[in-house]
Amino acid sequence: MTTIHTVERKPREASERPPLLLLLHGYGANEHDLFDLADYFAPELYVVSARAPLALPWGGFAWYHLGGVPGRLIPDKPSRAAALELVERFIPSLPERLGTDPQRTYVLGFSQGAIMSLAFAMRRPDTVAGIMALSGYLDPELTPSDLPAALDGLPIIQMHGTYDDVIPVSAAHMTRDALEKLPVQHVYHEYPIGHGIHPEGVRVLQAWMAERA
Repeated sequence: MTTIHTVERKPREASERPPLLLLLHGYGANEHDLFDLADYFAPELYVVSARAPLALPWGGFAWYHLGGVPGRLIPDKPSRAAALELVERFIPSLPERLGTDPQRTYVLGFSQGAIMSLAFAMRRPDTVAGIMALSGYLDPELTPSDLPAALDGLPIIQMHGTYDDVIPVSAAHMTRDALEKLPVQHVYHEYPIGHGIHPEGVRVLQAWMAERA
């Protein structure tokens, strides 16, 4: 794991240092999977969608390998640690490369991408302005025991499907309860769907981003 391939869209409304929206897809998908979500957000955003580094033999990409079965997935610890190390280098490097505002980097992750997003937020909150974690969870094994002071006040919006059979809603509830004990600005939304993104959730994300970016 040395590089991350991306697809990018420059702001449709130019500004000197635009805000950045980074998209991190889930297991088995690719950098195009979430890219259409960019159309729902402000035109001044610089949008980057990242491809996870591990190519799967049956197609698609992953941030780390998984064992087990849906509903009881078991992360492969070495590839998970390598992915987080890569993300920790990648995200802080983007504003300098792209010319975006380093104080306005927002990360939207789905499923495994949400797990990466939340883990990164717990370790490098100084480099992000907000996290949108969809259908994922906060992995306690990736959360440092001494949390950075910069975590204080970080906006995090979490969404999950009640009938998710890939990552059970119980994992989302544990994440919700853990985040509510931290000094972050956390909101939680749950929808009667499986492992996906509800249309109403997209509208909520629009409003949440409009208040910030």
